[in-house]
Amino acid sequence: MLPGRLLIYGGSGFVGGNLAATALRQGWQVLVADPVFHPGLGSAGWERLDITDPYSVDQIMVSFSPDAVVNLAALADIDRAERERELAWKINVDGARLIAESCRRNAARLVFISSDAVFDGLGGPYREDDVPAPLNFYGVTKAEAEKAVLKVHQDAIVVRISLVLGLPVTAGNSFLASLEQKLKAGEVIGCPVDEVRTPLDVHTLCACLLEAALGSCTGLLHLGSLKWVNRFDLTRLVAEKMAYPPTRVIEQSAASALPGRAPRHKRGILDVSKARSILITPLLDLEETLDQAFN
Repeated sequence: MLPGRLLIYGGSGFVGGNLAATALRQGWQVLVADPVFHPGLGSAGWERLDITDPYSVDQIMVSFSPDAVVNLAALADIDRAERERELAWKINVDGARLIAESCRRNAARLVFISSDAVFDGLGGPYREDDVPAPLNFYGVTKAEAEKAVLKVHQDAIVVRISLVLGLPVTAGNSFLASLEQKLKAGEVIGCPVDEVRTPLDVHTLCACLLEAALGSCTGLLHLGSLKWVNRFDLTRLVAEKMAYPPTRVIEQSAASALPGRAPRHKRGILDVSKARSILITPLLDLEETLDQAFN
């Protein structure tokens, strides 16, 4: 399969904007379906879309006729998902199911993005066949969405990620951009030492997603760097790369106790052995991941 028509649901955000830009460079014809338009999508098309509306989801599939679909659309704010459970379920589960059903009906390759939040973080490294046990409602919706997607579209691929590093080309929730803004403002940054993640730079992620969109792999797939790191150490490393004193980042050992903060899994450690065995795109060590994140 050669690059053809790519439809990105939720494509105006941080990962989606980078994915659209990467796909355009590879020769894809790209359409972004998102409720909000952000400048920076280049020659990609854009259509306003509510993924919880079955008619709209089907209409865009029929009119654009994509060869491949990447579904990034989600209510991904973990604390908001905890508070607004009905909305989170509607977007993260029902919306994902509608897109998967439409992809199956229209013979489109589907790549669905999930999260390490489906695990409780008490074990790890987590393999694709480990049983989900989410600690927060966002994780619940992602675990349920995985099941729904694979039930209605058995040829879909579900990609779990942990923490994505990079800079936005449009808008969205970028850890690097947010951290830089806080450091520029002179803030001292508190970070948990007990939350471990398997970070992945956005450029490697986009390359992997587009490779998966062209491939035939189905089922679950974990993506991440070859080494995990706690949020405190990671934030210090990033601050240093931004030429700020790492001492501006301080330990915050009781982050889970902060008011209004939903529980987080501690060990978001993904085993990426399967991805390394089936993808041509190389997964990187931590230092390379940080270097790539700033490109």
